[in-house]
Parts: sequence; structure tokens; C-alpha cells
Amino acid sequence: MKEKKGIDRRAFLKGLTLVGTISAVLGSSAKKVEAGTKREVPNQTLYRETEEFKKYYESLRY
Repeated sequence: MKEKKGIDRRAFLKGLTLVGTISAVLGSSAKKVEAGTKREVPNQTLYRETEEFKKYYESLRY
């Protein structure tokens, strides 16, 4: 049998899986902290019904 030098394929794939799992766990915990902050929404009307919109809505009716 040949003696292989270095890391074998299975050990390499196990290492990649371990690193991926650790990064997923750390990444998800950091997002939870960010989601806890509240953003203030300005009290503005973002939609205005103008004449152009009224004409467009009328053109959609059958």
C-alpha cells in the first residue's frame, strides 16, 4: 500500500462541515442581536392619490 502524505479527503470534508456549522451558528446569533433594535418610522403618508393615478386606475377597469 502507498503511504499518503497530508490530509485525506474524508478528513478534509469533515473539517469543511465543522467550519460551516460554526460559522452558521455564530452568524445567526449576531443577527438576533441586530434584530432587537427598534427603528423609528416617520409618520408620513407615503402614498398620494393624484389625478394621474386616478386616470390609470380607471383605465384598468373593464
